[in-house]
Amino acid sequence: MNRRDILRTLCVGALAPSAAVGSPGDEKVLGAWLNRWMAAFNDPDLRVYKAFVERYAPTVRPYVDDDLSVREVTGGCELLAAEINEGTITATVRDRAWDRRSRVVLSAKGADHLEDISFLGAPGGDAQERLDDATLIDRVHTKLGAEGAAGRFSGTTLISRGEKVLLTVDHGFADEAKVVPITPSTRFCIGSMGKLFTTVAVMQLVEQRRLSLSDPLLKHLTDYPNRSLAEQVTIERLLTHTGGTGDIFGPPYDPAVHRTPSDILRLYGARAPAFAPGSRWGYSNYGFVLLGAVIERLEGRPYEAVIAERIFAPAGMTKTSQGHASPYPTALPFTGAAATRLRPLTPYEGLPAGGGYSTVEDLHGFATALRRGRLVRPETLRDMLTPRVAAGAARWALGVPIRERGGLTYWGHGGSAPGVNADLAVYGAKAVVVLANRGHPAATVVADFIGARISLAPDAG
Repeated sequence: MNRRDILRTLCVGALAPSAAVGSPGDEKVLGAWLNRWMAAFNDPDLRVYKAFVERYAPTVRPYVDDDLSVREVTGGCELLAAEINEGTITATVRDRAWDRRSRVVLSAKGADHLEDISFLGAPGGDAQERLDDATLIDRVHTKLGAEGAAGRFSGTTLISRGEKVLLTVDHGFADEAKVVPITPSTRFCIGSMGKLFTTVAVMQLVEQRRLSLSDPLLKHLTDYPNRSLAEQVTIERLLTHTGGTGDIFGPPYDPAVHRTPSDILRLYGARAPAFAPGSRWGYSNYGFVLLGAVIERLEGRPYEAVIAERIFAPAGMTKTSQGHASPYPTALPFTGAAATRLRPLTPYEGLPAGGGYSTVEDLHGFATALRRGRLVRPETLRDMLTPRVAAGAARWALGVPIRERGGLTYWGHGGSAPGVNADLAVYGAKAVVVLANRGHPAATVVADFIGARISLAPDAG
């Protein structure tokens, strides 16, 4: 859950209820809303969309800057299909500036106001030709040059084969006000990508036989308030997001107050599970906070100290840390659009569920260290990457989603929050890292563009 979800929880009751859209009129009313929304969203003057939200979707006002960021990154959208269901219309759209497909869900209770506007992912995309390395690099340079010049990309991209870096390209500013340019060494918040570090730290403890995937949480957190949940949730269930442990965002969570796993356990430790542990999949930030607490309990020291010694040091990740403060250049997160107004956001701080900071160079080092057996043994990595749970278009292994782009399988992790988007994808011997200081899909569109064209052919260079 990101800030948009939090604000929606707080604001959803602000409007007086209007009459529900009746079944006979659903298609007509919702179809009209879709047409009006697309006209506003695609208008060359982004202020038109802001005015649309102000007038017709008051509950979306707190995060209209996030929507404007989506509009600027995507260049608008083209309608591919639409489906109406119980007061909502779901439109499948294609970005005008990229290959990516996504979904937009509009919810209405009447003909006067929209109750909600949501942007969701969508599987699939247009088929693309797989390119040799030289052609791919030229194509990416050209595309990102155009997007950067148009103000639609602010971030850094790296493509590697083995330990060799094939491409690094960067555009935009780490700090818009101070006009600090982004470089390949600029640190970005990586959001949930940090869950990969927690996963590796857990698997190192498994290798040392200090921890087992079948261990119940209670074995290591013997004082956990909800004893029943702690008896049922295993380490494996936490890693595969099947523990029913829920999220951390939303009231009463306050990132300025709840800064450590212990703080968050005191907040949510007595909470009932969101669903019966092991019964299904449900993405859980709190589950990875619990894994961080287990790591701290077994190591007898803070989580950040463990991953700094056990992961960052052997992988040569000299610029990576949990906190925003650093002697190295660090990009500020921005929301909104350059065409209207970019707004800097308060920097995030890391937890075992993510939110730390890294560079494309360090993340290339991390992927290389994993593949070379510097962090865990090869057989452990194979176990980590063996799919165990199906969840939508992904198959979840141990803390790692396995996905496809254009039919090519990759492992890695993304990260997203207002002003933050990150993507690490490993295709065999090749890795692609994209970091941006704009919200989703600023990095995702680039990662999808590359993933649809990258080749693993032996003669690809």
